[in-house]
Amino acid sequence: MTTYYAMLVSAPMLAACIVDVRRRIIPDTAVIAIAGIGIATASMSGAPAWPLAAGGICAVVGLIAVYFGTWGWGDAKLLAATGLATPPEALPMLLLSTSLAGGAIAGVLLLLRRPLIAGVVVLPAGAPRWLRAEATRLRRAPSVPYAIAIAVGFAAAVSTGT
Repeated sequence: MTTYYAMLVSAPMLAACIVDVRRRIIPDTAVIAIAGIGIATASMSGAPAWPLAAGGICAVVGLIAVYFGTWGWGDAKLLAATGLATPPEALPMLLLSTSLAGGAIAGVLLLLRRPLIAGVVVLPAGAPRWLRAEATRLRRAPSVPYAIAIAVGFAAAVSTGT
């Protein structure tokens, strides 16, 4: 995979991560851009069936996570689009790295939750609004910005030398 290809996918992926951290939604425009880049690249390479199969596998994984209530639809759509943009030989690395990164993020958020609820950790008065919103989210009902985990999984998949 060329550096330019990874850079093309990185821009909408970064946008999805930023919006997911701030608002816990993943914009459809980012998902469509990533899917479009994956499909266009597959069409130019002459093997469009492989990315479609990888995207389908990722879509099934996402649907299962949505069915069991661990993910939202945005996360499932982003993983499916990322599967379209990931070379088939790197698909296992994408799924493994995404799950490990998601577990690490969830673990950190759970570790921070109890001190926030107990008042041990107090944000300064001038803390950014997104950070205060995150603290409120952790106190009420924690959620994981899974776009970050998917981005980490994609980065690991494309950096394996495929």
